[in-house]
Amino acid sequence: MINPWSSKQYFDYEKLKKDFGIENTDNFFNHYLFTRKLIFGQRSISYIEFAIKNKMPFNAVTGLMPSGEMHLGNKITIDQMMYFQSLGARVTIAVADLESYATRGISFEKARNIAINNYIVNYISMGLKPCNIYFQSENYDMQKTAYVLSNETNMSELKAIYGLEDSSSILHVNAPIIQASDVLHVQLGKYGGPAPTIVPVGVDQDPHIRLMRDLAQRYRIYNVKKENTGISVYIRGKNDPHEFIDRAVEILSKNLYKTEINYEYRSIKISNSAPEDDIKIDIILANLEKDFNDMTFIGPSATFQKLETGLKGGKMSSSVPDSLISLNDDPKEAERKIKNAVTGGKKTIEEQKQFGGNPDICPVFELYAYHNPDNEYVTRVYDECKGGARMCGSCKAEAAENISKFLKDLKEKRDESMTKINDYLMNKSL
Repeated sequence: MINPWSSKQYFDYEKLKKDFGIENTDNFFNHYLFTRKLIFGQRSISYIEFAIKNKMPFNAVTGLMPSGEMHLGNKITIDQMMYFQSLGARVTIAVADLESYATRGISFEKARNIAINNYIVNYISMGLKPCNIYFQSENYDMQKTAYVLSNETNMSELKAIYGLEDSSSILHVNAPIIQASDVLHVQLGKYGGPAPTIVPVGVDQDPHIRLMRDLAQRYRIYNVKKENTGISVYIRGKNDPHEFIDRAVEILSKNLYKTEINYEYRSIKISNSAPEDDIKIDIILANLEKDFNDMTFIGPSATFQKLETGLKGGKMSSSVPDSLISLNDDPKEAERKIKNAVTGGKKTIEEQKQFGGNPDICPVFELYAYHNPDNEYVTRVYDECKGGARMCGSCKAEAAENISKFLKDLKEKRDESMTKINDYLMNKSL
């Protein structure tokens, strides 16, 4: 079982993919996080690819916990958000101030200051363009949607997914529903209606993704399924299916699909469909359904990213300040942390030259792999380490210089970025 509230670091990504049905990524996305397999898996990303190929609207959604500092380990998510934004995504970011208040006692005012000064200003300085950033405590649409979503799950399901017990707090019951609402409510009519939605996460968040995908499907009237004989559509609910079927047949016919109707079994068989038509048909019917079902959602897609290793090994943790580099760190302090990091090198220079190092387990090499888009440069660093031509001391110094430059650039942009905050916040009162 994956626990989204655990501090455990996951390393056996292949086993996780096998155990939880996470699929491999393909070669559609030309971004170094994908090509280097730092994004190691996905759920239903074909919906996003379809939207991009067909120039259709799609969403990219993430959140931030307003406690502590934004660090390099958080940066990979925003790198993805900026990439998807460049491909046309409507970006939404939730500030989880309800959760930070409930779990950490952080006041809403303090959470707002942390979110703006430690996170959002850095997002803007990194290059994120104007988007919708909201605070959970201020978003009535999200709160209302969470309340309604709670009607479609129960304690038995949450116990199975999260390992909750009778003694678990109600907060642990509410938190997954709120996160589902953070993602799904952006498909409400006032935000553009149902559309494919991508959510970049670490694998520890997969239980949330699975739950929100199930919830989205439970509210659909039209359920599209691939079958051996082709694609079929089933009508959910107890109401007379005639009207739903007739409206679906009309819109499908306009899209040149031939249909076979069975009112008794509440189904439509599409006789001339190909297996790959399921996404197109699902989106067509979602946009029909939104006219008579306010809770029409397309199940969200997800990318799963490998967690960047802390500079001291293991997970980055604010309780171990030298394990991470904050984006607000002084560049000199960041250099010190990097130069004191553990490595995948050998014990002596002689052994390093003879046998080479192991960049695959080296937190310092990850500073290159996760944060430098130059494939040729990163490959050279990797090969030099493996071949024994690169020593850990000089490699740390080079990595420290690169990260220091990045932090200096951010710092120079931060004041200007602060003047743009209102272009991003849904509630404009800074």
